Amino acid sequence: MLGKEIRLNRLKNKKSGRMLGIMIDHPIGHGVLPGIEDINKTLKQIVEGGPDVITMHKGIAMKCFSKFTDSSIPFLLKCTSFSPYQKTYDTLISDVEEAVQLGADGVSVGVILGGDRQPEMLHNIGLISKQAQIYGMPLVAHIYSRGEYIKNELTVKNVSYAVRVAAELGVDIAKTHYTGSKETFRQVIASTPCKVVIAGGKVGNEIKDLFQMTRDAIDVGAFGIAYGRAVWQYQDPTRVIEALKLIIHEDASVDKAIEYLNLK
Repeated sequence: MLGKEIRLNRLKNKKSGRMLGIMIDHPIGHGVLPGIEDINKTLKQIVEGGPDVITMHKGIAMKCFSKFTDSSIPFLLKCTSFSPYQKTYDTLISDVEEAVQLGADGVSVGVILGGDRQPEMLHNIGLISKQAQIYGMPLVAHIYSRGEYIKNELTVKNVSYAVRVAAELGVDIAKTHYTGSKETFRQVIASTPCKVVIAGGKVGNEIKDLFQMTRDAIDVGAFGIAYGRAVWQYQDPTRVIEALKLIIHEDASVDKAIEYLNLK
């Protein structure tokens, strides 16, 4: 559909054809974490960094992001969330029609595989996928094999299953965890026809680890990244985003990104 193609093109960088996404959808599932207590301040820092897209819930879009509509940065409406008390179940809290009303350029949903609630979440993503097709909206799935029956969510088998399920249900972009090496993540990329972006939650404590993971994932065909805490819990989120842009859009080395980050 033309509408979906137009919106998908808005989510990616014109030069590289890749996507640098920033997530600020955490509080419902994780609580008010350090770095997003003052969401207006954090959102301003993110916007100044110039990512390709920001993912958020509807209330933050209406109350906070509305101040930055002149930035031309697209946003994805998060249509599901889990809670700190039911961490393996994402429930629907919005829909595609509401995303259209809010001016979003796409929708995103969370799906946890490998648990008792998997059938219900597959049903929900199927419904959202149908709506997204009708309205011409890109669909992103934050999809992980981390239910109560999963011992290691980072195996090639489990991550490949997640991104392939996403593709089977009509998802355009699957967000999932990096498997730890180029060799294994190359297999993940090969297992699905949808685009794959990586989450930042399973990386080490050093910013260099984040940059290296980004570089490695891009090298083997990742469409981009969708980071949250790894960016806005850093002392200067704006500069981290700009350094990540060097890697993702300029094909810079990790050392080049570190050098930029350390410039005063």
